[in-house]
Amino acid sequence: MIRFLNRKFKYSIAFIILVIIAVFVFWKTSVVLTLVLILSAVLKSKIIPIKKEFLWFIISGAVGSLGESLIMTGGTWAYSYSDIFNFPLWLPFVWGLAGIVGISLYQGITETEL
Repeated sequence: MIRFLNRKFKYSIAFIILVIIAVFVFWKTSVVLTLVLILSAVLKSKIIPIKKEFLWFIISGAVGSLGESLIMTGGTWAYSYSDIFNFPLWLPFVWGLAGIVGISLYQGITETEL
């Protein structure tokens, strides 16, 4: 029987909410938001670790940012504060955190408990 209210699921949802709030509050201060996201990733890895977490963080951050940057060159949207190329400093960290939290959320959904 699959239960959606297990530990990994709950913490993953909490991290998703935390990241949304952090971006909402700190988006104008790239350095502060970047530090909050790094600390969130470290905290997440301590509470709900996954295998090869750092590698997944790097891959998710790079692929997400690169993809978004390429899409933005078509004129679909632009960030108000661009630090690197055409996106903010904190963007790769949001994508990296999204990747590792997404894996944990998936594990929380698919984990079986008796």
